[in-house]
Amino acid sequence: MKKIVCLALSAILALGLTACGSSGTNSGSGSNSSSSASSSQAAKGSISIKYSTWATDGEAAYEGMKKFKELVEDGSDGVITVDLYPSNTAGATDEQVEQVSMNQLQMMSSGDPGITEIEYLCLPYLFSDLGQYEEFLSSDLGKQYIQQSIDTRNTRILGLLPRSPRIISCNTPINSLADMKGLKIRVPTKDYYVDTFTAFGANPTPIDMGDVYSSIQTGVVDGQENPIETIVSYGFQNICKYLVITDHIVKPAFVMINNDFYTGLSDEYQKLIDSAVEESCSYAEDYLETAMEKDMKTCTDAGMTVLEPDLTGFKEATQSVRDKLGVQTWGEDGYKQVLEIANNG
Repeated sequence: MKKIVCLALSAILALGLTACGSSGTNSGSGSNSSSSASSSQAAKGSISIKYSTWATDGEAAYEGMKKFKELVEDGSDGVITVDLYPSNTAGATDEQVEQVSMNQLQMMSSGDPGITEIEYLCLPYLFSDLGQYEEFLSSDLGKQYIQQSIDTRNTRILGLLPRSPRIISCNTPINSLADMKGLKIRVPTKDYYVDTFTAFGANPTPIDMGDVYSSIQTGVVDGQENPIETIVSYGFQNICKYLVITDHIVKPAFVMINNDFYTGLSDEYQKLIDSAVEESCSYAEDYLETAMEKDMKTCTDAGMTVLEPDLTGFKEATQSVRDKLGVQTWGEDGYKQVLEIANNG
């Protein structure tokens, strides 16, 4: 399924939105100037792509970005160079989205694409795999929001990089929903994270990611939630006793590019970018399968105990979160369409 997802999404975004090229001109003369700049740069042999992310070395999304860099630089014979900016070195996520919109960064990968109706597909226990994301993005409703991203943000979504489901690392055993009661769990500030853990009965505690390690060490919080690759990359296995497989949110990284930059490239280089995104996404998915097993072993080797509670209660507890934020995000009719996709998974 995973390679079909990448192929299908690439085709949808490259061919299904035939108006995208002209839509990017909402920035005025940006498209024409970008085109001239691209031609000039190509003549000099130096088209530069700055590509940013939250992810770090060893995470599947970042490994996919490294593959993209390799494919684009080799495929363009060095005419295009790709500089990667991991670990939010280019700024916080919302700052990166704004920089891509303004072409200060040309590309980024993030779970927060700047369009709420796409981002909120990650509501708790809603979508369970990339195939469902692809199905939504290929629907009429999904295409509407992809076009919205181009029209309002000047950013084009090219594909999806994978992340594993979000789970909990903590110092208190969680064998059932009841064990969540009162636990202080670090979460990001987004309402779907906070509301999810409130529904679990926990005390969600937003803390900057850079302060989470020390906060767990000192007992400010009892634990945190993230995909396992992030848990390992931040070293939480060294300070947490338990790994709790809640799989509460599946949230991929959306690959985005400045639309003026993209439409200003030659057809040859647009096709190169598209194929490199497609291949790098497939590469990252293959990488993730092996990496998850390796990361799990890293955690158990560090002394962590893996707990797998029955998720029935967790899913039931968050039904109100899905319904409330779902209707708020897509309206009743739109939410019904999203649920149809979710229930077909």
